[in-house]
Amino acid sequence: MSKVKLAKAIYKDTVICEEVELADNWYRRLMGLMFRKTMAECHGLLLDPCNSIHTFNMKFNIDTIYLDRDDVIVHLDADIPKGKIRPFVKNSQKVLEINAGLIAKYQLQLGEKISIINSNN
Repeated sequence: MSKVKLAKAIYKDTVICEEVELADNWYRRLMGLMFRKTMAECHGLLLDPCNSIHTFNMKFNIDTIYLDRDDVIVHLDADIPKGKIRPFVKNSQKVLEINAGLIAKYQLQLGEKISIINSNN
C-alpha cells in the first residue's frame, strides 16, 4: 500500500484540520475511519470521489462536510453516530469526515468554500 497522502483543510483563513488523509483510492475509501478508536481533533479524512457515507464499524461520532468539485460546501451532517447510512447528496464530489462538534465550532455554512491544500510534495 502506498504512503498516505495528506492535506490541510482551511475555512475562512482558519485551519480546521491540520492533517487530512486523502482517501483517493477504492481501498482507502472502503476502510475510511472503520475500526479506529479515536481521531485527533486536528485530523480528518477526505473521501474522493464520494457522495454518501456509512458509519458501520466506527467507534466515535463524526461530522461530515459534503463538497462539490470546486470544494464548496453543498451539505453538512453533524454528530452522526455509528451504524448509520447517510443518503446520497446531489452535486457532492467529496466528503470530509471530521470529529463531531467541529461543524458547530467553526460555524461552517453551506455555499462557503473549504480549501484543501496538499501537504505532500
